[in-house]
Amino acid sequence: MSKIIKLEVFIASPPTSKCQETIEILEEIIRRYPDKLQLVVFKRGVDFIPDEASMGMKTIIQKGSAVPAVVVNGTMFSSCEVPKREELEERVQEVFLR
Repeated sequence: MSKIIKLEVFIASPPTSKCQETIEILEEIIRRYPDKLQLVVFKRGVDFIPDEASMGMKTIIQKGSAVPAVVVNGTMFSSCEVPKREELEERVQEVFLR
């Protein structure tokens, strides 16, 4: 049985155009690997359940980091910009191989 890899994103509330574009990219990757990936969205200023967030995401939320911010399997991937689809896909593949 394989472990589900968590993709987390921290966005503005309401979402900016960069936040929406980031979510679209993440959803596209999730559709490619529906049994292996999970998307969790955190909105700035909205209460969250700490148990849902990885340590990397908790740090981002507590520091009030810029949005959008993406965390892959507990490790910061991007912040303040829309991630490049190809680079995000490569990171996900690296995590699969570990």
